[in-house]
Parts: sequence; structure tokens; C-alpha cells
Amino acid sequence: MSSEPDVDKIWGNLPLNSMRESILGWWKNNKRRYPWRNTRNPYKILIAEVLLHRTQANQVVPVYKSFLNHFPDIKILAQSDESEILEILYPIGLHWRSKLLHTMAKEIVEKYNGRIPKDFDALSSLPGISHYITSAFRCFAFGYPDILLDTNTVRVTGRLLGLKITDSSRRSSKYRNILEDFIDTDHPKEFNWALIDFAALVCKSKKPNHLKCPFIIYCKYYTLQG
Repeated sequence: MSSEPDVDKIWGNLPLNSMRESILGWWKNNKRRYPWRNTRNPYKILIAEVLLHRTQANQVVPVYKSFLNHFPDIKILAQSDESEILEILYPIGLHWRSKLLHTMAKEIVEKYNGRIPKDFDALSSLPGISHYITSAFRCFAFGYPDILLDTNTVRVTGRLLGLKITDSSRRSSKYRNILEDFIDTDHPKEFNWALIDFAALVCKSKKPNHLKCPFIIYCKYYTLQG
């Protein structure tokens, strides 16, 4: 029998509104600045999310800029030669995504006349578009309050609530429900960026910086470590 509390009771009496305000306040002073965060162009955001998947953001920046210089819109990408895409992605080991990007672009042009679909099922059915990329794209391009469930967001919420974290947690309905309760539905883009940056800068997998944590008074992981 599990000793963990039910998902419905997981947040207990924690002040979620204050906690959302805390991480957004932290983020305003500590946000990382990337070119894909300064655009509302759906194509540019989708390309960024595909390139960022399981790849460090700082490595992606020069490739992202080069990619958009060569392929400024979805139709040009669809009409390109796959070898051109391969040449740009190769330096950071993303060459295997060249075929996926090319096929994805052609499908968007053929099925949707070059307009990237907003619908979750339609978007996630495209080549190379995972559920995570779909959620990130919908949130950052259109402001949908989709949660981002991955190793980093699981680490933050799992530590905060004192829950067991395993390799399969990022596919867990429990953690999905936890994040759905936590997300700021009024400011989903900013909240998700804040959680991403917080995981990278403070709640790191190794040597988390407790002294800079806005959740320190609530964090069960910190309490147990102390």
C-alpha cells in the first residue's frame, strides 16, 4: 500500500496562489532570455520546441537562428531538400530530426495549407511532434494553459511535495494532475517558462540552490535534507 497521499489531497493546505506569485516574481528577476521567447510567430515557436526537445537551450540558439535564416517559413521548409536541413542540424547532433522536420513541414502544407494546427490531437499526430512539444507549442504560441510534464517539472513538484520520483514519473497521471492544479491559468506562458528556468537555475538535479528557492518554506525535500 502506497504511503503517498491521494492526488486530490496532495496540495493540502499549501497556498497555491501565493506560490504561483512567488515563482512568477522570482522569474521576473531571473528569467533566461532566448530568441524564441520574443516571438509570437507559430512557425518559429514550433521549430524552437522541436529543436529544444532533450537538448540544452544554449546549444540550440545558434542552430535555431541559422535554421530560420535558411527556412523562414513552413512552405520554404517543405520545399527544401532534406540534406539542407541535415547540414544545419548536424553540429549539435540533431541530424536524425532532419527527416522528421521535413516530413512534418510537408504534411502541414499539404493537409493544413501551411497553417500549423492548434488542435492537440491534430498537432500531436504530425511526424516528430510529441505530446510535450504539442503542449509547449500550444502554450507558448497561443496561450493555452497546457502543462509541461517532463523530468524537470516532475523534479520540482516531486521535491516540493515530498513524493517519490522515478524514470516513469514524467509519464504519470499523478504528476499530470499535480501540475494541472499548480499551473497559473491566467499566465500559462510565464508560469511554464518560470518552472523551466527554476528547474535549470535553482532546483537542479544535483546541488539545488536552496537559498535562492522561493518555495523553501514549503519544500518537503529541503526539510528532509536539513
